[in-house]
Amino acid sequence: MNDTPHLPLLLARWFDDRLHESVGFAVRGCRLYGVELVDRDGLEHGDPLAARACFLAEAEDRTSVIEQPEARRALEFDAVAMVVVEWRLSQAGGTRPHQFAPRRRVRVVELVVTEGRGGASVLRFEHEPDCVVLAPAS
Repeated sequence: MNDTPHLPLLLARWFDDRLHESVGFAVRGCRLYGVELVDRDGLEHGDPLAARACFLAEAEDRTSVIEQPEARRALEFDAVAMVVVEWRLSQAGGTRPHQFAPRRRVRVVELVVTEGRGGASVLRFEHEPDCVVLAPAS
């Protein structure tokens, strides 16, 4: 069985869990990380040592972070993760006239496995951190 399409989902979830344990939602601007796979089976079981993450660069936005000289090192890793914490409108429920939809802080992790093996995104809202939205990149 070829489970390569699942690797980006597993790595993205693993990486988001490590962020949640360490920096939480205290991220300003946009950060770029390299991720090295150590133990594929460990990813499936949530082992914190199944991979390694290395901070590469930080900037105000997605475009600026990839223009940083340190960002070139991303190609040396098994995967690259971009992290941003931003405000998003809550889509839960409708709003009455003259009311605004509530805005929620969300941490967005966009991870791409190098060598064209796919990607995945993870969203975790600060007001409900146990609810994780995980999706393959389209």
